[in-house]
Amino acid sequence: MKSITNLSKEKALNRQEVLKKLNGRTLMIYFVLLNKIKIGVRELQRHLDLSSPSVARYHLEKLTDLKLVENRNGVYYLIKKADLPVLTSWILIGRRLLPKVLFAAVFFSVLFIGYLIFIFSFWGKDSLFVFLFGGLITLYTWWDVWVHYQNKPI
Repeated sequence: MKSITNLSKEKALNRQEVLKKLNGRTLMIYFVLLNKIKIGVRELQRHLDLSSPSVARYHLEKLTDLKLVENRNGVYYLIKKADLPVLTSWILIGRRLLPKVLFAAVFFSVLFIGYLIFIFSFWGKDSLFVFLFGGLITLYTWWDVWVHYQNKPI
């Protein structure tokens, strides 16, 4: 029976291996599998517009070696979610990888612009607070979107 420290070291090594190997196109394919749960080689090739089915199979096999995906008669199933910090702040919509904070930035921008257009009528203590708070939160969320795009994993 393995000791608890050996299991934790094995888990840490496995996480480091996943962090090292899960990048670039393989990471994009992993994002697709997170959204679809199962996918075939040709479907993946068409979905990401890959050059050939062998490219799709190579990356799927890489995920299989990492024990994140399982091949069942040519259909690849997601069996385990990787514990990666990069996965928590991004979402794949179609072929686009978007930071989750983008939705907050759009939401706060719409609220702030809506306030300025429909509600704001005169300068007062309350309107100054809303103007400053709304402006700062909108600027901060858009700045965070920009930082996420600068550090895009793919």
